[in-house]
Amino acid sequence: MTLLDAVLSLSEAPARDEALLRILRALAQATAADALSVLTAAEDGSVGVAAQIGLSPAALGLSFNPAEHPRLRRATLAAGPIRFLDPSEPDPYSGWLLGSAGEIHPIHACMAVPLRVQGRLAGLLTLDACDPHGLRGLRDEDARMFAGLCAGALRLDVGPGPALAAGARRADGGGALPGGSAAMRRIEREIAVLAPLSVPVLVTGETGVGKELVARALHERSPRASRALVIVNCAAIPAQLVESELFGHRKGAFTGATAARAGRFEAAHGGTIFLDEIGELPLAAQAQLLRALQEGEIQPVGEDRARRVEARVVAATNRDLRREVAEGRFRADLFHRLWVYPICVPPLRERREDIPALCERFAAEIAAELGAARVDFDEPALRALTEAGWPGNVRELKNAVERAVLRRMMAEGTGAAGRTLVLRREDVDDADEHGALARPGAPRIELPGERPWPAGEPPGAPAEPLVEALERARREAFARAFRAAGGNAAMAGRLLGVSRSFAYKEAVRLGLIPAPEPRRR
Repeated sequence: MTLLDAVLSLSEAPARDEALLRILRALAQATAADALSVLTAAEDGSVGVAAQIGLSPAALGLSFNPAEHPRLRRATLAAGPIRFLDPSEPDPYSGWLLGSAGEIHPIHACMAVPLRVQGRLAGLLTLDACDPHGLRGLRDEDARMFAGLCAGALRLDVGPGPALAAGARRADGGGALPGGSAAMRRIEREIAVLAPLSVPVLVTGETGVGKELVARALHERSPRASRALVIVNCAAIPAQLVESELFGHRKGAFTGATAARAGRFEAAHGGTIFLDEIGELPLAAQAQLLRALQEGEIQPVGEDRARRVEARVVAATNRDLRREVAEGRFRADLFHRLWVYPICVPPLRERREDIPALCERFAAEIAAELGAARVDFDEPALRALTEAGWPGNVRELKNAVERAVLRRMMAEGTGAAGRTLVLRREDVDDADEHGALARPGAPRIELPGERPWPAGEPPGAPAEPLVEALERARREAFARAFRAAGGNAAMAGRLLGVSRSFAYKEAVRLGLIPAPEPRRR
């Protein structure tokens, strides 16, 4: 992808997010960056990830308070590109880089460029490279040019009202839920009635059914749509930090509280707070939450006085809260306060007629990310997906579609840019790990207690040692990815789900590409 492609993205892309992704892909071709992102500025001063390459998919929608991140704070105040040279400053993306589960090494290349629209800060463009010299080839003038393109893309969403806050990006169709089953039509009617109101809503259903989509639709169709939608995964917060995370704390309230911090409820003031996995909240935090619901007040940790806050609460759980109340793990008064009107999202196996629409939605998303003209399904592939069990529901289906696209790219040995990919039956084989799409003739894995070998037949020796088999499979996977990516390490890394630097180093180790010549001093 060339700079011309990035410029054309502003006129050809149907939406802001696709334009941003195309621009980031063009920038990735011009640099050795392992991760690139565009963050958008919200009315409350926070910045949230709107588009990214090279980070974990979970990073999309992350929201940061610049006051708590020295690099982001300096970037929001800068007049132009800024390169961060102090290794003692923490990187906000540490732990989010693909292929790096731990902290990013302090010595790495990092820069940011403020994005301004009509003189006002609209967001940030950030670049990270694990190689300390990875961004040396990017001139400040080029960084300004790409930042200008990103700022232009942000204007695609400018409308009669303020832009949505970080973490409140519109779903396709203004929050429309995909699928036309009777169950989804019922949920659409419930959302239409509940969205204009301020009453709490509890969304229930199995893991992966799309409870967050319901929460987003409730927010985006409400009078609060121009304010923040703050998403909190209650299960991901350590128990000792739940109250601080939700309600904030004062400086010195506990060890490590070196500065006062506003909680998620204050960030959602005037908007909506979505408490996912609310059944995981400890009882102490449940008491505070009940007060916020009943009185509109929160009390930050370490403060004597309560603060007024006005935010609509949408909660979600995959637990049976009635049983949790009966067994003493969930407060009965909080349960009744949340159970004003529950919305139950049925599992995917009970609404199979929605699967084709979901597949088309996911195919369009991955086509935009890869720069493909279109991703289609042939009839056997779509039928196989529709008939599968999907115990992981919508989330599992989305992962299966993404894997199928990557399989098709590797099978054809070419990239996806500008092409139409047609997914076939063999591309979606093994998508259902529980056997609904098992390959014909595949060996059956015996369960404990079953007889693993026919009577009278001793087990045969493995064809090759495990270490050699794994190394061979690794070499084949990297070879296919680099062939599909046309030798581009960044794209190969994205196909494999690892960082560009890891993909490059591993390809050199495996002998797939030549090692770099040593630098002369």
